[in-house]
Amino acid sequence: MYRFWDVYPVTDQSPFLDEQQLSRLKQKYRYARFINCVRLFGGKDSKKDDYFRGVDARGQAICDFSEALAMLSGIRSCGFTPWIVLDNVPAEMSENPTKNLYGNTEPPASFDLWSSYVRQFARALVEEFGVEEVAQWRFRVGTEPDFSPGHWTGTQQQYLKHYDYTVAAVRSVLPSASIGPGNVIAPLRGRKQKSWAPAIINHCATGTNHVSGSTGTPLDVFGSSYYTSVGRSDIQFDAVVEFLREEIGNHPQFDSVPVEIHEFGILSEGGKQIAGDGTEFGSSWLAHMSEKIYRNDVRRVYQWDWNTDKGGNIPTPLTHVMDMLEEMAGGTRLSVESDQMSEMDHIGCIAARNGDVVNLIVFRHLAERSNGNKVLVRLTLDGGSFVEKELSVTRANLLDGEHAGFMAERNADMKHVRAKVADNAKTHAITRKVMAAHRAKYEELSKLHSVDPLPKPTVDSLGRMHFDLMLDGHAVVVLQLR
Repeated sequence: MYRFWDVYPVTDQSPFLDEQQLSRLKQKYRYARFINCVRLFGGKDSKKDDYFRGVDARGQAICDFSEALAMLSGIRSCGFTPWIVLDNVPAEMSENPTKNLYGNTEPPASFDLWSSYVRQFARALVEEFGVEEVAQWRFRVGTEPDFSPGHWTGTQQQYLKHYDYTVAAVRSVLPSASIGPGNVIAPLRGRKQKSWAPAIINHCATGTNHVSGSTGTPLDVFGSSYYTSVGRSDIQFDAVVEFLREEIGNHPQFDSVPVEIHEFGILSEGGKQIAGDGTEFGSSWLAHMSEKIYRNDVRRVYQWDWNTDKGGNIPTPLTHVMDMLEEMAGGTRLSVESDQMSEMDHIGCIAARNGDVVNLIVFRHLAERSNGNKVLVRLTLDGGSFVEKELSVTRANLLDGEHAGFMAERNADMKHVRAKVADNAKTHAITRKVMAAHRAKYEELSKLHSVDPLPKPTVDSLGRMHFDLMLDGHAVVVLQLR
């Protein structure tokens, strides 16, 4: 059972410059092994370039990457491995720099100058951290190039040229570097025809390389974004993965190129951005999505910290599920069948054997916010070894509407405080005040509920073990058998 969750995208790496913050950052990204450094490369501000200092007499970029190297050193000090996203283009390097939400979105005016910039950065990495280490890092050329004007306001052809030059510059220093294009916006039903995924993949497979003039450009990984909205089913997740694999599968040379999700989380509800969920909805959603991720064999899903840090450093139902998955990681995933795979009301199970221990995550997830009515769910363990080894339940935990952590209480406390303060009081300030005042109460409410007495299975004449569980619409039951 693999850790699909071990990469976290981070858009601001500056906190890693402060040694006093490193312990906090280790906790914040505690599920990560890799930090994907988005917009590390500058171009965030149209008035100040992070590392680009001009052009020398030979037409080469003048650079100072000292701050970037210091941030990467801080990431490594936390025990994480940095992965590099090569965006944005420095504003002074573009003919008409355009600052949109995430910084400069224009391509470079001179791709040769851009190549010099990228090449010098790759050399700086090697000089600072050693070629053996940096050769193991991953590189990505931008973020959501088909999201205009958010990330890229150049044309598709300009992006393909940009990709070719960037790959060539990195590979000139690190010949075996793993590199791929920016993650595309999820090619959902309404976006399939607009997606740049087919054009990027086809260019890498059969197009004329803008640098070498030969056919094709290296492509080692392909990513897409995927976000959930409360009330919407996740059937499109399967469709996104299938669509991208079909496009890649059209080219035999890319048989081993993985499809990954490079942005992931519960983003909105009712048209309003919520950026994560700290209630029982979040826990059943993560169990539901984890089952889909494993079923589709998606090896990496980059989860934003706001999805797993909604409670700060106080556990939420979602982080309890993350902890369960961590405990199961490395085990042998067991085959599971469900007779209710409805996307709007998904009942399923994730099962793994770790030595003599069998861990089960049984869940029910409604796509809507309401918990609905409880239903009886029968879990059947079919296989003689379960009975022959006399496995018994040694642990049982429950997350549902009645055991949902502290968020409902915190929201009630915030409502009470808001009624007493000015209308223009900032939500973040109120949240900090409430969390400080009621922390002990929230920590107690956040504890994972243990089922007592432990569930006892029945065994039928065929040697199958059965557990009958009552689950509401956002329920997760953890069973551990030894």
